[in-house]
Amino acid sequence: MSQRSRHRGHDKYKSRINGLFKTYEEENNLETQAHNAKYLAVLVSGYLEQAVKELLLHYSNQGSRSQIARYIEKTWPISRNMSSDNIKEILHQFNSEWSDEFLTWLEGKESRKTHINSIVRWRNSIAHGQESNTTGVTLVSVRNAFNTIVELISFIESRVKPQST
Repeated sequence: MSQRSRHRGHDKYKSRINGLFKTYEEENNLETQAHNAKYLAVLVSGYLEQAVKELLLHYSNQGSRSQIARYIEKTWPISRNMSSDNIKEILHQFNSEWSDEFLTWLEGKESRKTHINSIVRWRNSIAHGQESNTTGVTLVSVRNAFNTIVELISFIESRVKPQST
């Protein structure tokens, strides 16, 4: 992953999701809003997964041997549910301090863990046709989860960016 492509993926994805929220929030039909909220839940979960992967793979390319970075990129799971526990585990594998800081960040606002885990659970329920598990999926709930995930991505980015000396 080259330096110039560092944010190409997740920043575009984030902008696309923001644009869809604006469009969908203007919809007056409640059934259409419900379908749109579910679609956005899937996109937000994908954004979380891709942004975490992109930032950590970029980090692995900084100052490490190309073989190590390539190994990390090739062994990264194709799909991984980014629950708060999985994020903690992934961060711990890179740096145990990041994992501890993540736990502190989660505890800083009660809703953070709920938002992260809800978006993953909703995505899985939607993907597996379990409509009864998606009653809490609304444009407002997905927007709240998305805002938390944007904060999380900023948090992770602040850990992986090179420190100036």
